[in-house]
Amino acid sequence: MKIGKIILVVLGAALLALSMKGLMDIPGQQAALENAVWLEQPVVLPENEGKLVVIHGVPEMLTPVHDEDFGLTLNTIKAIRYVEEYALISDMEQIETYNWVPRNTKTLTGRASLGAFELDEGIISAFPADKECEAFDPAQLSANGYHTGYGKTTEGARTSRLWVIDGGEYYYDGFEYNRSLDIPHTQREIDKAIVEERRETMAVAYRIYAPDSDAGLTIAGVQQGNRLVADATLGPMVRSGVVAMEQLLSANRGGIIGGAAVFMALGAALVFLGLRKARAKAA
Repeated sequence: MKIGKIILVVLGAALLALSMKGLMDIPGQQAALENAVWLEQPVVLPENEGKLVVIHGVPEMLTPVHDEDFGLTLNTIKAIRYVEEYALISDMEQIETYNWVPRNTKTLTGRASLGAFELDEGIISAFPADKECEAFDPAQLSANGYHTGYGKTTEGARTSRLWVIDGGEYYYDGFEYNRSLDIPHTQREIDKAIVEERRETMAVAYRIYAPDSDAGLTIAGVQQGNRLVADATLGPMVRSGVVAMEQLLSANRGGIIGGAAVFMALGAALVFLGLRKARAKAA
């Protein structure tokens, strides 16, 4: 069996194992939630130290998100950062094609509290982030030499995502540079200058936690002093609004089963492809 086939089988088996582990963890996780201390008010009580507690309310921002890599502060508790680079995407028959290429995604958190609890970074990282950030500090943009521009679809229509551009004037269109000698020298030089100006330009955008209502969040975590931290077994558990125990139990069970089903199907497909290729080769 070739290395590629072995990798398919190993990855598939790993996904199947993860799926089975997730399903086997359901009873333990459900029991932990059922035995959790459900607090009407987010208060720190000595008798709950080290226990799983469930609180609800509207988080208060203590420190906003600060992106040290780009020198930007965002008025939110959590942000998901997207980075793109204007780079070469193909080079065929002396035609270089340039466009934006995704580079990395990162979750950023500030500091927040809910009632008497300060929320751990792991819990804040589970907050929803479904709004595009469109508000940036003009002084920080100016100090870093940044410009802003909205993204574009492949058809050229403006999207709702506002990008902060580092090294360029705006969110560039796709561009083709033809190096063929059949193209006039002057045009080649103009196009080459455009490429050199745009190439390696970076753009960063953010999706942020920005609730549209005062419904707040329901959060499950372990009380450690005045901090609420993610449970080692459950992980960070955050739900929008005030969620009753039955709803939280149902959502947790459904999430595990749904995720396990997806991983199981993908794992089985990878194993099947790996073994099928091996049998076909032998025949």
